[in-house]
Amino acid sequence: MQLLDILFRRKPVYVKAMDNISIEVEKGTILGVVGESGSGKTTMGKIISTIETPTEGKLYFNGEEITKKNLTTIRKHTSMVFQNPYTSVNPRMKIKQLVSEPLGKFDPKKVAEVLSLVGLDYEEVKNKEPRELSGGQIQRIAIARALIKAPDLLILDEPTSALDESIQAQILDLLLDIQKQYNLTYLFITHNMGVAKYITDKVAVTYAGKVVEYGPTHKIMESPKHPYTQLLIASVPDFDKKELKSPVGDVPSLINVPPGCRFANRCPKVMDICKTTEPEFRDVDGVKVLCWLYG
Repeated sequence: MQLLDILFRRKPVYVKAMDNISIEVEKGTILGVVGESGSGKTTMGKIISTIETPTEGKLYFNGEEITKKNLTTIRKHTSMVFQNPYTSVNPRMKIKQLVSEPLGKFDPKKVAEVLSLVGLDYEEVKNKEPRELSGGQIQRIAIARALIKAPDLLILDEPTSALDESIQAQILDLLLDIQKQYNLTYLFITHNMGVAKYITDKVAVTYAGKVVEYGPTHKIMESPKHPYTQLLIASVPDFDKKELKSPVGDVPSLINVPPGCRFANRCPKVMDICKTTEPEFRDVDGVKVLCWLYG
């Protein structure tokens, strides 16, 4: 496609999957990245994990800017767990090979240790293939694989969305226990506000490539400021709720980005200025909000 664009002198098409985002993941904490599908969550995770390179902007790890020169060193300190446990592992490899692969060599002692950490018995699973394990077990394998090189930062991309509710709870508790035990730092990507409330310290709410609300989880959950965040929380089922609400309408194009606030066409509190001028962040009760309601 790029060759055809050059031959026919067509202008390249750019998708603004992420736009003007500035966040900080504090050491030893869990930052949640929440939003609907297509909001830029996974792209953010891949950029922070250095799987993808941003077209603009800078990344810092422990105060050091990430460049091509130190990229290999930085990658030794980060790992990522992907959304679908079955598609993130090689189906033909034995479990012992899968878990030890990030080390570049087979180390049975380390494999046994990390499998024990995620609640699996080395002797029982070492020679099995992924198809012989359940979804919950494979997700534990994916987590063990990410942990074996002892990373400082773990990026978790919807690590429980493909699992049953009871298994989700087990995996979330497991992740919390590991994080506290080893003082790890997590970037936890999810579309579920309930999960974010349970596991995170801070939350970055994303919409159409933008972070629209950012701050401590308890403040955002107790008193959401942005209309999009309010609707996301209102859409979470609860025994006390008689009616659920969720955003209606279509997400704007990330190729031909409309002027003004990107949530304007779906916002129940939209004003004229929202349709023409992009808002700036405002600090409201210790939470950063990208909305003209506080302008």
